[in-house]
Amino acid sequence: METSAVEHDVLLLSRLQLFRNVEMENPALLDLLSQCEYRTLVPGEIVLSTEAENHYLYILLKGRLVIQLAEHEDIPLATVEPGECVGEMSIIDSRVPSAQVKASEETQVLVIEQDILWRMVSVSHEIARNLLYIMSERVRYSNLIIADSLEMQRKYQRYASTDALTGLHNRGWLDDAFDREVQRSERDELPLALIMIDVDDFKKYNDDYGHLAGDQVLVTVANAIRSPLRPNDLVARFGGEEFAVLLPETTVENAGIIAERLRERVSKADTGVLNDQQLPAVTISLGIAGRQPGYSLDMMIAAADVAMYHAKRNGKNRVEVAASVPADL
Repeated sequence: METSAVEHDVLLLSRLQLFRNVEMENPALLDLLSQCEYRTLVPGEIVLSTEAENHYLYILLKGRLVIQLAEHEDIPLATVEPGECVGEMSIIDSRVPSAQVKASEETQVLVIEQDILWRMVSVSHEIARNLLYIMSERVRYSNLIIADSLEMQRKYQRYASTDALTGLHNRGWLDDAFDREVQRSERDELPLALIMIDVDDFKKYNDDYGHLAGDQVLVTVANAIRSPLRPNDLVARFGGEEFAVLLPETTVENAGIIAERLRERVSKADTGVLNDQQLPAVTISLGIAGRQPGYSLDMMIAAADVAMYHAKRNGKNRVEVAASVPADL
């Protein structure tokens, strides 16, 4: 449904962002408005598409428009309310719109063709200033969207690389970061040691005190093994009750000293109180493997794992050093 814009209430137009503080009785402006049109949009009707150039400014008078990055997006990027406009950015840069805009309900808009818009700017400095303000607000909003998006990306990256329970890095991060350190050690011919750690009798601890107690113990162990390490040491939760510590530029002998320190700290760590009951302390078994020429990360993990299970079989709460890489690798 279309009618001449000049037939519409001039008072209403003066309240719109584009015409704020504009002399609406200006004959030249009224003539330009008479060449514009009012359009009623049905729900779902698209006014801006990412697949076609735009040559119009749309000022929303009634209803609501939604801005979407994709055609079938369930949650809109933003909404456009009465008094606001869309289309000015694609008119300025002469590019296809970066987002789709459509009516979410029956909506009435004032449609201004781009040549008429430029003529309005020439007629009224106030319109020019209002258009600059509208564009600056659009850029400001876009910057906020970008900042929010980057922050969300950072959060997702943290979630993807961090174990939610202990706050340590997780297995996915370990595979990437540890492997890079192994390659650097190989390339620069630097010593490198890996410690694999397992909480002793953890299944029985869970059975006796419950999974909440088990979670509390894992957090305690994580904090105990993280605090004495150097900034360049890499520590991660390997999975379940198992942890891994990679020590760059560290010999097996020095790794043994560090492992003993970690074992002692865990055995003395306060596991806290749960349901008004003091939880008993736990111990850990540790296995150490040093990088040898041609060792991959998987080979180091396998060697340290074998040493760790030797520690368990030899009485637990102790440190063992791998003699060599497992034969099946």
